[in-house]
Parts: sequence; C-alpha cells; structure tokens
Amino acid sequence: MLYLVIAITFGSLFAILFKIFQRQGIDALQAIAINYIVAFVIGMAGSISQGFDATGIDKWGLPATIVGLFMMASFVTMNLATRSHGVAIATIAARVAFVVPVLCAFIFLGGNEPRWIASALVIASLALIFSQRRKEKAGTLQWIYPLLVFAGYGITNFMLKLCQQIVANVNGSDATLSLVTGTSFLAALLFTILYYYMLPRTQRTPLSWRNMVAGVVLGIVNVGCTYFLLKSLMVIDSSIFYPVYNIAIVTIATLVGRMCFGEQLTATQYTGIAIALLAIVLFFC
Repeated sequence: MLYLVIAITFGSLFAILFKIFQRQGIDALQAIAINYIVAFVIGMAGSISQGFDATGIDKWGLPATIVGLFMMASFVTMNLATRSHGVAIATIAARVAFVVPVLCAFIFLGGNEPRWIASALVIASLALIFSQRRKEKAGTLQWIYPLLVFAGYGITNFMLKLCQQIVANVNGSDATLSLVTGTSFLAALLFTILYYYMLPRTQRTPLSWRNMVAGVVLGIVNVGCTYFLLKSLMVIDSSIFYPVYNIAIVTIATLVGRMCFGEQLTATQYTGIAIALLAIVLFFC
C-alpha cells in the first residue's frame, strides 16, 4: 500500500509541476532537458549495477530511440496542455492514454482483445472534455494540445511494451531493460536539445540555476514515478493497481487544479471526467 501511495504522489506531480513552472517563470523546455539528464544517469547506473547487458541492441535500439522521441514530445505537449487547459484536463488526457497501447498491442502484436465498451467510453470522454473552448481563444484548435498528450503518452507506452517484448524474445536480462530505459532517456535528451535549437532565437532563454533545479526535481519525479509504479505492480495485482492509480491521479489533479490554481471546468467537462473514470474501472476490472 505504501508503494501505491508513493506512486500516486509522483504520478500526480507531473502536470502540477508544469503549472508551478508556469507560475514561477521557469523555462519548461530547459527543465525537461535537465530532467532527462537525471533520468539517463539513474537508468545507466541501474544497468551498470546489474551487469550492463546489451543483448539484442540491434533489435531494440531503434524502438528505444523512438520511445525517447515520444517521451520528449509528451512532456512538451503536457506543458502546453497544462498552460492552455489546466492541470485537470492535461492529466486526464495522459491517464486515459492507456487505451492506445492496449489497442495497438491487439492490432500489431496479437495481444488480448481490448474491452471495446470501455475504449468507446474513453473516446466519448475525450470528446466531451476537449469540446469546450475558452471564450478568449474561440475559433482556435484548443483541443490539439490535450489530444497530442493523449497520443504521445499512448504511443510511448506502446513502444515501451514493444521494447520489453523484444528484450524477452532475445533473452535479455533486467540489466538489458535498464539499458533500454537509459537509451530512451538519452534519446529524449538529444531530441529535446534539437527541438530547443530549432526554436527561434527570441524563444530561447539562457540556462539558469532556477531552470536546472526545476529540471532535477522533474527528473526525480519522473524516475520515482516509474520505480514505485513497478514496485507496486510486484505486490498488487494490475487489475487492482491501475484503476486505483489512474483514478486517484485524476481526482487529485482535478482537486489541486480547482483549489490551488483556481481552474474552472464546465459541467460538460466534469461529465467527461466522470465517464473517463468509469472507463478506467471497466477496462481494468
């Protein structure tokens, strides 16, 4: 139970941190880059401590690199979605993305058939949540950032599943999985740097200690979330863990957004969140 509580705490902090970054004037892109340095160092340290096993790198190297690309894209769009829609909407977009790897595994990897009713409810919830546009930005594609969060997190999780399956097929060890993780974080770092230098000079800010500290905090949250999620799954059945984990994170993010940041949701959006929570329960139970 302690692992579950810690995993929920770390998982809830993602969108909340980006909102804090916005309020404090932190350059989120620099924080994301530093976050991946922290995550890469920890991931490689884990691989080395377990014996550094690069078995099958010719097979999982490219998928792990693609994971890094979508990791970076997910974090960037999570920051944008938090700024445009708030903590609650950005979080629900990330949490219901679990349906993407399940559907992709069924289509491409011959996985178990998904629960179609729950999947349909996820789509319905997204339609309700993203359909509401802010008056001051009427006429713009307000739903695009949360939708990209949904797609990015979903594809990232599917690619991680693909990497895990490749490692299992080539008889890789836990050290190999740690190396896959470290490789993904390194790729995410490089893609973040590339994205930074593709921005116009007017949108780049000098590296500062505030941004670096923010990045270290984000990196610790990133690694902590992954570690305690895995530790929780070792002692709690996934059919119990995932509904509790996702529902708790959505609830906490909604309450924090409302109480701490004064975010306002419409009745339609609350209905969408309620449907999403129902979908999570039906999908995993």
